[in-house]
Amino acid sequence: MKKYLIIGDGESPHILKWVRELSKYFELYLVSSRDVKPEVRDIIPEDRIFTFKMNISESGGNIQFYKMIFPLKKIIRRIKPDFVNAHYITSHGTVAAVARKFSSHKFPLILSAWGTDILVTPDRNRLYKKITRFALKQATLVTTDSLSVAKVVHDLSSTPTTTFPFGLEALPEASSENKDKNLFFSNRTLNANSNIDRVLHFFARVAEQNKDARLVVANDGPMKEVLIELGKQLGIGDRVKFSGFISPEEQDDYYRKSQFYFSVLSSDALSVSLLEAMAYGCIPLVSDLPDNREWITDNENGIIMTEGIRIDVLPAIQEKADAIFQKNREMITKKAIFPKSIKELISKLESIETSNK
Repeated sequence: MKKYLIIGDGESPHILKWVRELSKYFELYLVSSRDVKPEVRDIIPEDRIFTFKMNISESGGNIQFYKMIFPLKKIIRRIKPDFVNAHYITSHGTVAAVARKFSSHKFPLILSAWGTDILVTPDRNRLYKKITRFALKQATLVTTDSLSVAKVVHDLSSTPTTTFPFGLEALPEASSENKDKNLFFSNRTLNANSNIDRVLHFFARVAEQNKDARLVVANDGPMKEVLIELGKQLGIGDRVKFSGFISPEEQDDYYRKSQFYFSVLSSDALSVSLLEAMAYGCIPLVSDLPDNREWITDNENGIIMTEGIRIDVLPAIQEKADAIFQKNREMITKKAIFPKSIKELISKLESIETSNK
């Protein structure tokens, strides 16, 4: 069995998703900048896990990543992986690229872009852009989760890309008959970028026309109290439920019952939450972002929430609710089932191996 080394944040649910699938095909190893989830340890033997237990800041400036380079070179020299896959290009990807450049073991390097590492970080300053270009140049293949991310990768380098979302492990059971036509759902973080205030203002207009309409706002964040007060000021305090953090099972239940799903972020890469909502046949109400437009065609399988949008778009789209239910689930089946995407990735890796012989 070929050896596959993943480099990333072992506490991330995304890494766990990759570990679960790749372990079916490879002898898997993991180098984590932090610790690892217990579920990862259930899959990968302890002697194949290497942790650095760093205190990583999401705001950037993590020069400590570079302390991983020399230990990583030793790990690679010892295990001689057939493939190395680093996640998040401007951190783990850069470390892996440096290790590859100065390693005697010239392994195929797969870099996996997560969104902000390509869409945001390279534009912070010239150094970040230079680092990103260096990492991409060292890569054999780059995986991206959307066409907009792939486009930026192509603007920065000539490295081949393959595009698939961090999708679902399987299509969930759902029925259009279980949908509540009056139920709206949001589960994005309660911060400024998520624009939950826009959601509340829009829903307030809906509530004026539909006395049975209800909105569930899940998740938490720094703006929670402000948003609760806004709901009261808009006269919808008794129509909106701020549920805070909910369990995966509760979230699935809301997806299953909700007719409409809000995701109106100011900036975002492809949202796994949007894919989940589509998998349950919800009608998405989303902001006008490139990644959203890859999945939502306005007034066909959802609504693009442009500025000044009127609520009179809802009745027409709701008449197509059953057709949208089927269409969105078919899109997920075709394009966003993660095990299927990993199989296709492995076929590409086999082609790379063949061409390198």
